[in-house]
Amino acid sequence: MKAIVYGVNPVGWGTCVWLKIFWPGCLLTRLNGLTLREVDPPAMPGDDWVLCRTVLGGICGSDIAVIAQRQPPNSFLQSFSTLPATMGHENVAVVERVGADVDSGWLGKRVCVEPTLCCRVRGIDPACKPCRSGQFGACENFAADGSSHLPPGTSLGYCGPVGGSWGEYFVAHTSQLIEIPQRIPDEQAILTDPLACSLHAVLRADLSRVERVLVYGAGILGLGVVWALRAVGFDGKIDVIARHRHQGRLAGEFGADEVLYPPAGRRERFEAVAERTGSRLTRARFGNYMLSGGYDAVFECVGSERSIEEALKWTAARGQVILVGTGHGRGTDMTALWFRELTVIGAYGRSVEDFAGRRIQTYQLVHELMLAGSPDLSVLLTHTFSLTDYKAALSVAMHKARHESVKVAFRFG
Repeated sequence: MKAIVYGVNPVGWGTCVWLKIFWPGCLLTRLNGLTLREVDPPAMPGDDWVLCRTVLGGICGSDIAVIAQRQPPNSFLQSFSTLPATMGHENVAVVERVGADVDSGWLGKRVCVEPTLCCRVRGIDPACKPCRSGQFGACENFAADGSSHLPPGTSLGYCGPVGGSWGEYFVAHTSQLIEIPQRIPDEQAILTDPLACSLHAVLRADLSRVERVLVYGAGILGLGVVWALRAVGFDGKIDVIARHRHQGRLAGEFGADEVLYPPAGRRERFEAVAERTGSRLTRARFGNYMLSGGYDAVFECVGSERSIEEALKWTAARGQVILVGTGHGRGTDMTALWFRELTVIGAYGRSVEDFAGRRIQTYQLVHELMLAGSPDLSVLLTHTFSLTDYKAALSVAMHKARHESVKVAFRFG
């Protein structure tokens, strides 16, 4: 089968660190560890697994971060990955083959595979404490210390033996299968994973006393947060920090009250937010700023050093900062964290959610909310490509302003 495989060659990776300054396209080549190749379909690790045929494979921001070398060389995420691996965890697929212990009724069903390789998927019994409570995104066994039949890996696409949705086939444990309702088309179903990550972040926050929210970032995660806030009934004010105009238009359609395009200058950015929130701007030496006042809650959906620091400093005293974007925040000024007694909440992946008096898996809740109606979420899938055009696909995903892209996916025949 054809698959896009990624693996780190230290010499090639180090060369691209410098070469990308003059030739950004080097990141999409074999030199950076990325290849389109013929590989064998992955084998099912056990009788309670299935083989899935990929219909759509989404390109996630975390995938781009790896390929674009935005993760530092000493990132702990390396300990939770097994490379080389077929990339891709966002998916729409059809169950092609089932193991001996799997109900044959799954054959031919259209599914979204929840990609987390948690204790149940790994066959670990007893499961870790987070997994026992349904919080499988916080599983303590991603590093696979020998108690699992799978090597290290947080999810599909980052664990070599299971494959990924940037290949024609991948394998999944039965517990990962979520059947897609018939009324949801493929082009909307491929948004299930990023919207689930956004919805999980919203449900991690305590919105009971929140009147004004800032969503920092208007990529797929930020737009998903706006959608999720309105979908769960939040009726307060939502401001959005957008980088590109097409993102701002979508944020407004999804329920944002105001879209802000802060200027590049540090002082000007703080002044703009101070004016919007009625806050007071305080300046320290060497161009360091902080606000007295700000938003009740900030959903940080970018993951850069600047976005994390500004999210902290633009949050009102005893407010909440929900970290949704994947990043490291090296060099971030943490003064606001203790000085304003902020609550910082991490949000990773999906789980079993407590919602409206019941327990429901995030993917299933996303599907329910999709079926509830407006807005039209399919507008978020802006581009699809065949696997052979992977360089063009990744380039479009990397350069959102140039192509007005939001979600880019591979479409399989």
